[in-house]
Amino acid sequence: MDANAKKSKHSRVASARVRGVILSPHGWQRFQAAKQQAESEETWGKRFTQEDLSDRTGLSLNTLSRIFKRELGVDRQSLELLFRAFALELTKTDYLSPITSEEELALQKVNPQQDWDNAVDASVFYGREAELAQLWQWVVTERCRIVGILGIGGIGKSTIAVKAALQMQPEFEIVVWRSLVNAPSLDELLTSLLKFLMPLQGDDPIIPGTLDEKLILLMQYWRLQRCLLILDNAETILHSEQAGHWRSGYEAYGQWLRTIGETHHQSCCLLTSREKPQEIAMMEGTQSRVRSLPLNGLTPDDGRAIFREKGVFTGSEAQWQNLINHYGGNPLALKMVAAATQDVFNGSIADFIAYISQGTFIFGDIRDLLARQFNRLSTEEQKILYWFAIHREPVAIAQIRENVVGSADQQSVPQLINSLIRRSLIEKAKPTLLEKIDGLFFLQPVVMEYVTERLIQKVCTEFATRQLDVLQSHSLIRVQAKDYIREIQLRLIVQSVLEWLLSSYRNVTEVEDRARQLLAQQRQPSRYGTGYVAGNLINLLVQLKVDLRGSDFSFLVVQQADLRQVNLAGVNFQNADLSKSIFSESLNSAMSIDISPDGEIVAVGDSSGLVYLWQIATTQLLATFEGHTSWVWCVAFSPDGNRLASSGSDTSIRLWDVQSGQCLRVLTEHTGCVWSVNFSPDGQRLASGSDDQTVRVWNLQGDCLQVLQGHTKNVYSVHFSPDNQTLASGSKDESVRIWDVMNGKCLNVLQGHTEGVHCVRYSPDGQLLASGSFSGSIRLWSGQLHTNAYQSTVLHGHTNWVWSMAFSPDGSILASGSDDGTLRLWNVQDAQCINVLDGHTDDVLAIAIRGQLIASASQDQTVRLWNLHGQSLKTLRGCTSGIRSLSLSPNGQTLASRGQDETIHLWHLPLDDNLSPLRPYKTLQRETDTISCLTSWTSYLSFSPDSQTVATNGQDGSILMWNLQTGSLCEWLGHDAPVWTVMFNPSGKILASGSHDQTVRLWDVDTHQCLRVLRGHQDGVRSIAFNTDGQRLVSGSSDQTIRLWDVQTGACLQVLPGHTGGVFTLTFAANDRQLISGSFDQTIRLWDLQTGESIKVLRGHTGGIWTVAISPDGKTLASGSGDQTIRLWNLQTGNCLQVLHEHTSWVTSVSFSSNGQFLLSGSDDRTIKLWDVATGRCIRTLISDRLYEGMNIQGTRGLTNAQKATLKALGAIV
Repeated sequence: MDANAKKSKHSRVASARVRGVILSPHGWQRFQAAKQQAESEETWGKRFTQEDLSDRTGLSLNTLSRIFKRELGVDRQSLELLFRAFALELTKTDYLSPITSEEELALQKVNPQQDWDNAVDASVFYGREAELAQLWQWVVTERCRIVGILGIGGIGKSTIAVKAALQMQPEFEIVVWRSLVNAPSLDELLTSLLKFLMPLQGDDPIIPGTLDEKLILLMQYWRLQRCLLILDNAETILHSEQAGHWRSGYEAYGQWLRTIGETHHQSCCLLTSREKPQEIAMMEGTQSRVRSLPLNGLTPDDGRAIFREKGVFTGSEAQWQNLINHYGGNPLALKMVAAATQDVFNGSIADFIAYISQGTFIFGDIRDLLARQFNRLSTEEQKILYWFAIHREPVAIAQIRENVVGSADQQSVPQLINSLIRRSLIEKAKPTLLEKIDGLFFLQPVVMEYVTERLIQKVCTEFATRQLDVLQSHSLIRVQAKDYIREIQLRLIVQSVLEWLLSSYRNVTEVEDRARQLLAQQRQPSRYGTGYVAGNLINLLVQLKVDLRGSDFSFLVVQQADLRQVNLAGVNFQNADLSKSIFSESLNSAMSIDISPDGEIVAVGDSSGLVYLWQIATTQLLATFEGHTSWVWCVAFSPDGNRLASSGSDTSIRLWDVQSGQCLRVLTEHTGCVWSVNFSPDGQRLASGSDDQTVRVWNLQGDCLQVLQGHTKNVYSVHFSPDNQTLASGSKDESVRIWDVMNGKCLNVLQGHTEGVHCVRYSPDGQLLASGSFSGSIRLWSGQLHTNAYQSTVLHGHTNWVWSMAFSPDGSILASGSDDGTLRLWNVQDAQCINVLDGHTDDVLAIAIRGQLIASASQDQTVRLWNLHGQSLKTLRGCTSGIRSLSLSPNGQTLASRGQDETIHLWHLPLDDNLSPLRPYKTLQRETDTISCLTSWTSYLSFSPDSQTVATNGQDGSILMWNLQTGSLCEWLGHDAPVWTVMFNPSGKILASGSHDQTVRLWDVDTHQCLRVLRGHQDGVRSIAFNTDGQRLVSGSSDQTIRLWDVQTGACLQVLPGHTGGVFTLTFAANDRQLISGSFDQTIRLWDLQTGESIKVLRGHTGGIWTVAISPDGKTLASGSGDQTIRLWNLQTGNCLQVLHEHTSWVTSVSFSSNGQFLLSGSDDRTIKLWDVATGRCIRTLISDRLYEGMNIQGTRGLTNAQKATLKALGAIV
């Protein structure tokens, strides 16, 4: 036997002293080539077994295993024997020194070709050398496509998978680990894999839309490069009662495994599971490339090593062997038994053997042991484990303590956790790239699964028996949790409870009745109680889609209830405790965002002129600052976090005291919209950029110190350099200017962009300047920017305006937000896009980064918080009810209105009849889990000529048609991006749609077949209109042009340039000889369609033009604007006849009655108004219910004053 064979194989690898040498990649390749040649010549290609190699070389099987694993060193002479057996000479380039597991882990963390996600720690590892050698043989030597590692819970499948992958990583170009413990759908998993793989191939990480497309793309990558994918805990998505079959909804995994196993590629999937999936069983065999490794327990010697980790134990060899064999060598079982033996029997193996000999411990499966261990725990310890199962991720003691009900119980949490650690039921997590926090604890997957099942069983039993304990002490979801964790809680806990309830009761109504009875029992008018019962029950009712309107929840403790987008009209919360419950926000389109320097507060400015401050940890609204009268385009914290600056379309800059909310200063010297404000690094100055083409520098007393002039168009962005020496500005004039802060001199003009520059940002070290453009491109400028000694790199990927950018604290990542609805993360070093963050459904207008946190603000009325790895952590969602479109039915009997969401309200006409109702008679809404709050600046309605159908646009690219008689919905996917506008042609047989994808599409109304795709616009299509015979169509776009099309041929007949802003509204006039257009440049234009000339420009509005309409006699034009007014114009003269002032927000839609005597208007202020055209008097005002209309929150606890104000704005009674 050679010297290496005599070395003890029982050692803790992490602490072993590194000895000997291992084969280098070069040496390994030489050996493999020689071995394959020998196999070809001597055995006709049949591979040598390890026994063959042992006979050939004289080396032991153990030494050969060490050599082939290339992890544990051997002496150089052993390598020489191996090489000599194949006529090779060993050189110094053929071997190197091995590295430890800690070094391997360190390398994997910085290797961009590896993604270990939340892989388990394998630094403590015992035995398994034969199994590792077998895995090496199958995966590396035989190049198997699928290898299953199978065994009971706790047997060590995950650990050996990590260990094997670490050993094999030099043989693969890409290594990826993914856990299935939280049951992701195949679509989620593939999206996660592609987000990692696509940037590595240099591909733009825009994930395909369908599952089939994702599968095809993944297999393409697997053919191009050798990838190792480790899928852990596959049993989570296997059926509990049909061995090897997939759970309902997860069958696609089986199809994917068949694809992996049966198609040609050079990659491998290493899968761990307690059961063998049927696809592996069908495909595996010695002649196939699919294998499975049943994993048995540890040997007695290896098992003893686990006990040594726990302390000193005494026992004979026979007793040791008896004990370890009794538990089948199961590592997790031995770990728990070691803890129990130490605690109860003072480390005496003999005493423990005597105890189990009584027959009380018969070990069949790890779940048997877990059940016994769990039943031995105190009630308090069991409840701590329930909290860990609810959290679903490593968690700190302080977080568990905060969850626990009762101060006395909170004090005991550290002792309970320490007790559970000693019992090996809880483990301490090591800091990772995602969570660089020490002091976190977690449950192993098998323990997590068992405790979750016990929790679900307990909750269901309590619901049925009305004996409430865990339902009172634990919240089944944590509304302040990260978004993806809350989704897991809903999927694995709440949905499991609901499945049991629906199988135990006859229908949803019975479940609802029982829940309401339990809620009534919790009502305590005389005092406030504690606990989570009401919050849990309300969450269950919400998930069951029960109508909660009018419910009585008074005097209840409603904690951890997720009430966002839930219609609570008329609900009574009087004297309830609403602590830690969350509601929708009154946030309108989110225009600007910043994070406080301490990372605790996010500030957001919206399109209604409000500035909000939210606490990041709890998403609790802290304050609302009122003062601006229009869109707030920028918010910025001072470096000390004590002040906040805001600026907007009202041309003002405001300085706020963050603590008191007091407005300290209003700076008013700009004469145009102020797009950007930025504090100097020392906090002593403030810079601003404006539509008036100037940059101004201010002190904090409100004095303008400098006016920097040079830009020839709007200035959209300003940013101080970190050294406080220079100031950068970006402008619509396509340039970036560098200014000397001290004297205001322009040091340089950076040219290169081909369209306007909307944002500029210095990197934290000041070595780079990033600029984002209307073209969608980003430039990284480096070198001496104040001279001509500079260079620039262009980043391509966005398909529309780049609105905002921010660097990570270390400057390695640049985040950008765009009009295309995405955030992109860029690797600054190689200028590659490494991630695309999806989730917003409209323009991403602003982003900010602080530490590991990214905050984004969007037109879709949401604020999202992400980590730098692209995971969505939290979402703040507004749900206002502004009116965005009105449409009068051709028969004059119905008015349809639509807000920012996809809800349509129908009103009886005529509205001038005092008996007609002030509320809609019918509401049309798409089936969703909750109230839809997908929002759009452009929502549109169109009645069919027979007044029986209403068509509208969808933010998801769909077109929706409602039958007004039946209330039924017909929808189809029409575009690749949000649809902005729709319109029936005069015959009602064709529907036209305009989209953010820059196209107009013509559809057959009956078949939904696309008849024509009209291309030519360079930006989203915001407006369309048919002429009276339906032969011509016009379209207006954000590209500032109007196009006239032939409907029959699809040919573009004319392009009408002239507007300097997006064209949002169009209508034909003068018997189709003229066209009227309204634009965000604040003008209305009359066009002669014969010549294509603009014959009149109507000026007077001070905001963008949302809507125009012509009276039936063709003499009067009505226009609605972002300046909150309606103007009536004489079309003959172009004179303004009247200005109607009663709306308090943008006027988004106007329409004349059939007799021309009345005008209807819709506004973002939620109202529809009926006007007498002759007098300009408002006759009636209609209003639709808000989300929380009539909800009583008088006397409630747990809400801040700012939250109460928000709920009041959404209809609550305060």
